[in-house]
Amino acid sequence: MGGTPQFRAKRLVGGAWTPVGSYLVDVRTSTVGRIAKASGVFPDTRHGAELLDQIKMMLRDLDTTRDLSKLTQIKQGKVRLLDALAAWKAGRLSFAESYAGDSLVGSLAEWLAGASVSPITIRQYGNYVSRLKRLGLITPSTKVRDCGDVLRGMRTIMAKEHKAVYFGNMRQMFMSFLVNHLNYDAESHVLRDVKRILPIKVTHRREHHPLRGPRDLFELGARINTSGRWGNREVDYKIMIYFMSLTGMRPTEFERGLWERDSATGHLRIKGTKTRNAVRVIPLIMWLEPMKRTLGNLQMRLVNLRPPTVVRTRDFRRTSAVWYEQAGVPRSRYAYYLGHGPKDMTALYEQRTPTEEELDADRASLLAWLEVQKVAQPAEQPPDEMIEPAEFIESLERTIA
Repeated sequence: MGGTPQFRAKRLVGGAWTPVGSYLVDVRTSTVGRIAKASGVFPDTRHGAELLDQIKMMLRDLDTTRDLSKLTQIKQGKVRLLDALAAWKAGRLSFAESYAGDSLVGSLAEWLAGASVSPITIRQYGNYVSRLKRLGLITPSTKVRDCGDVLRGMRTIMAKEHKAVYFGNMRQMFMSFLVNHLNYDAESHVLRDVKRILPIKVTHRREHHPLRGPRDLFELGARINTSGRWGNREVDYKIMIYFMSLTGMRPTEFERGLWERDSATGHLRIKGTKTRNAVRVIPLIMWLEPMKRTLGNLQMRLVNLRPPTVVRTRDFRRTSAVWYEQAGVPRSRYAYYLGHGPKDMTALYEQRTPTEEELDADRASLLAWLEVQKVAQPAEQPPDEMIEPAEFIESLERTIA
């Protein structure tokens, strides 16, 4: 297996043959026969002769132990010789990099087709791959081993656009792909390369823009259904805005229709799943039939509203928190209504489920505050009656107009 290093190819230049590319490793084994592969070691590589000797030693070791599967992976080009050498020197003979030479586009498509994640996450990951293709960071010739280069290119673009969360999610997508689909472990060369690419540090957060009062809510609702080409024109986005502002639901809770009428108190029970505090009972101000909806079209309408608005879908939840505070509801109770957990020992001791009397009192307080803000909804109406969206909005618009 020894001998003078040979070049993979030569070119005739001025009557002399000049080396082209890296050295050639050409050995014969007793298990898989001849292995003739480019070593990846170039003439100007530091300690190139030593690397070639180590590659041959590795092949001799695998041949001696009759490790047919590893030698077959090397012979078929599923793992580069230098990558195999790095794993062999680290004491790893599992060769998790056996898929490193596969097409990245094809491997990602195969993974997304059978990934055991939510449909929303699959669509999100699919959008990431589509954008990488549009930017030219992924081409049909891109290999799995190029994941690090792809991420480094995307990191540069996302840093300029101040999209730290977007890049962080994409980085997590690649790590999940390598670990869960290709079974790469912590010592994998490709996975270590991806991990070395640090997430973008969040330098700023988007400002909060809760609605100051019912008048702002009415004005935004009056504009949202008449603007732009986004979404289904038959959907009443105004009702969605009102309901989220008066319940403080998380966007995911609203999209999945996670609420019902609480049989014990007559108020609204939210069946959230984000934290153990997400399941809660809140005062019933307005009723909307629970069903699956999407906020993507509403968000696009807000983004493209003319004249523009700084309000986004997450701000309706913040609106509810501000209104509860303005209405004089104790912080410990409206923190419960929002599904927040305790942040300190005092909040932990204050945490408890509100009684039916407290729910009625907080509902009355909020309705009284809305009435002061020119809302004609009577504060003494019992929660036994379902307040339909059209009825509530009609009374609101009648008094503000």
